[in-house]
Amino acid sequence: MKTIERRFTETHLEVRRAADGTVGLRGYAAVFDYEAHGEVVKRGAFNRTLAQRDNVRLLVNHDGVPLASTKAGTMTLSVDERGLLVEVPALDMANPTAQELVSAMSRGDIDQMSFAFVALDDPVVDGVRELRETVLYDVSVVTYPWYEDTSVGLTGDRSVDRALVSLRSLTPEQRTVVLAELDAEPVADEADPSDESDAPAEEPRTYSLAEARALLGLDPAA
Repeated sequence: MKTIERRFTETHLEVRRAADGTVGLRGYAAVFDYEAHGEVVKRGAFNRTLAQRDNVRLLVNHDGVPLASTKAGTMTLSVDERGLLVEVPALDMANPTAQELVSAMSRGDIDQMSFAFVALDDPVVDGVRELRETVLYDVSVVTYPWYEDTSVGLTGDRSVDRALVSLRSLTPEQRTVVLAELDAEPVADEADPSDESDAPAEEPRTYSLAEARALLGLDPAA
């Protein structure tokens, strides 16, 4: 009999409220090809669950009444070049658990996610267990991490927050490079006192959202 396993992921959460007051959640419950504790999630690990439209729930600490589910259409799961993306357009703020979660996330007291699964194909290659195919049961916001390279956030502005979620899921070295690019400004030449040109001074370089998304590895047109 296969055993249900859980893998916890360190995340960074931010509160973003939409103009209508709704609070959504977006984040990565798993990141591909990131080794932790002798194990790695491979691309394709969740394809079976997505193809069969299995009902997956969003829980807190893998317990209690679901805050959302794929069956109800209150949560969507997808995979991109980074990993397993969880999106909840609007949490039910009449739910006391959702209220507690938003409060803890807003304060930065909780910043991890997890996924519960049964492994169907998990060979050991060069001493590393590779999760190649799984049955996914739930994704959960949790207290303690296992993997340390994913991100999740409370959302309101879709384009900006998705970029932030992706930025938070980069390694510290990758974030340093991206932030340096986003903050880059051209060095202006010293003014020549003899130059009486009325030409305006060169403005610092600014980045459009599309350029920022491209730097973060996202589709600029999304």
